[in-house]
This record gives sequence, C-alpha cells and structure tokens, in this order.
Amino acid sequence: MPKINRNLLFLGVAILLGIAASFMAVHYINNKVAERTQVKPQETRTVVVPVRDLEKGVLLSDDDVATRDVPVEFVPADALTPDNYQTYLGQLLRSPLGKGAPIPGSAIDLVSDHFSTVIDPGKVAYTISVDESGSVSGLIVPGDHVDIMLLLSGEAAGKDQIRPLLGDVLVLATGKRAQGVKPSGDDESYSNLTLGLTPGDAQRLGMAMKVGELRVMLRSAGNKDAFGLETLSKADLLRMGRPVVSGSGIQFIIGGKQ
Repeated sequence: MPKINRNLLFLGVAILLGIAASFMAVHYINNKVAERTQVKPQETRTVVVPVRDLEKGVLLSDDDVATRDVPVEFVPADALTPDNYQTYLGQLLRSPLGKGAPIPGSAIDLVSDHFSTVIDPGKVAYTISVDESGSVSGLIVPGDHVDIMLLLSGEAAGKDQIRPLLGDVLVLATGKRAQGVKPSGDDESYSNLTLGLTPGDAQRLGMAMKVGELRVMLRSAGNKDAFGLETLSKADLLRMGRPVVSGSGIQFIIGGKQ
C-alpha cells in the first residue's frame, strides 16, 4: 500500500476549508446586503389635495379637490381627508395651496353665516366710524390689531391733548367684510371698523366718541407689546427739548437739555 504524504493531506484539507470559508463569507455578506437594501412597502394615507394651484382668499369648492394616496411622512396632522373635507367646502383659504399637496386644516378659515359666532366669549362687537386717516388709508383688514387714541380739544390755548385709550384691539370687520363670515359682495371699501371689545372697553369707547375724536394706529402683524404711550398735550409737544423758564427766573431741564 502506497504511503500517504501527510503534508499533501494537510494542504488538501486546508484548501477545502478555505474554499468552504469563502463560500460561507460570501453567503453571509449577500444576506446582510439583501437585508439592508430590502425596500419595505411604503405606508400611505388617503388625503384630499387641490387639482390646481389655489390662491389665498378663494372659497374652496368640490371642483377644486380630489383624493390622493400620499406617504404618511408628508401628511400634516390636520390634513383634510375624504371623511372630513366636506366641512371645509365653501370656506375661505387663508394661505395659497399648491396642486397635489395635502391640504392642512390650518390653511382654511372656517366661516359662518352668522357674525355673532366669531365674537369671543365675554366680548362684544362695537363699531366706530372712520375716515381715510382713521382707516389707515383703507388698508386695515379683518384680523388686524389696532390701538385707539383719543384726541381732546380744550377751550384754552395749550389744553389740546391726545391720550392712549385702548391697546391691541382685534378688528372683527371692515364695513361688511368680516373675519370668519362669508363675504356678501365684492366691494371692499368701508367707512367703519367693528372691534372685538370687553363690555367695559366698549362703554369707554362709546363715551370717548362723545368727548373727542378717535385716532387709529395699525399694529404690525404679531406685535403684542405695549407701546407705553402717555398723554401728550399741545404744550408738551411745543416745548419738547426746549428750555422752559418760569416767571421767577428758575430754569427747568427737559429732555436732558437746559
């Protein structure tokens, strides 16, 4: 019987083990790659989307929308769905909408046929007349916030004054155009403002209209800060930054100047 060379035997076994190990490594790597590159089915949600670009201020109609399946990661929490979208038909868009994008409920003003429904609990609506200057050239719109000043005219010279009356007041309506109410026409001109006030502030405003003239200041959007205004008289205005000398010859310091 021929003698077997042990070195050749060991070499053959090593080669076979190496080939087996290579196959196992390739198989392992292929499995891992398959796991990581596997495409999972994408979860979608059926929502309502515009069939065309819609501008701010238009009323949403049934002809403007359709349903579409959208990946859930692109769906806003308050998106309109086939179950609730009819509540929003005929309502006013507060922001423009892009074709095919889910419609968020926050982009729509739910309007009513009754103006009383837009008045906050505990408040009343009070209307004041305004002219071109009192309406900020007609640029005030429902939803803006204004400050009301009271201009008083005294009988004696130097007694005229203007004083802050109400601050950060919500404008509910301009003429017949009201916040949260379906528009009754295309005419946006107006000669009055309807404000949302507490009953006490409405009472003060009513009396103020009897004793002086109202002046309206339009606030910048989102500004809730107090302006810290004080009563300013005609005499105060005329002597601002100027020396004031009393009859006894005593000199007063105003505005940091002598």
